[in-house]
Amino acid sequence: MIHKLFKIIFLFVILATASMSAQTRIVQMMEGEIRAGMTAPLGGYHTGKAQISAALGIEGRYNFKGTPWDCGLMLDLSTARRGYEHLYNDGYDRWQSNRTLALAFTGDYNFRQGTKFNPFVGAALGAAFNDVVGDKYFPSKGTSMIFAPRIGVEFLYHIQLMGQFNICRKGYNNFSLTLGFVLGGRPKKQ
Repeated sequence: MIHKLFKIIFLFVILATASMSAQTRIVQMMEGEIRAGMTAPLGGYHTGKAQISAALGIEGRYNFKGTPWDCGLMLDLSTARRGYEHLYNDGYDRWQSNRTLALAFTGDYNFRQGTKFNPFVGAALGAAFNDVVGDKYFPSKGTSMIFAPRIGVEFLYHIQLMGQFNICRKGYNNFSLTLGFVLGGRPKKQ
């Protein structure tokens, strides 16, 4: 069911962005965002059953004047949580949360920058710090590279809905769906 929801959201944003031509207005040079949402693990890991978990992030972006492009820096916390009750059959709620803290550079293309409905596509690339939190049935930790393609839409200049694939390391890869609050980046007053 979760995968169907992700596919529907992804297709909606793709269709919405494909039906629009790029539109650029002069916007404020800097903007910041704080976001929170949910994650679902991608791929299998020691026969664990996928469970929903949490995502948090902050990001600062620079809008290039007269273009639909922006770049920035993000600090993102996401998790790939899986249940392992089926391995023990003892009635306890057994799960493992593989946490990724990412520090990455971002880049986005805005299809209707400076409007009340602004779809965008982009990616982040940087370092991921991986660790297991909570129960540790399959302990692991380390540092890896993260690549995070993303797609979303910004509503009314301040609300952002975004889907992001966090690809870094087996067992830690996840999809996050977040809702963010954006300050800055509004159209400049003429």
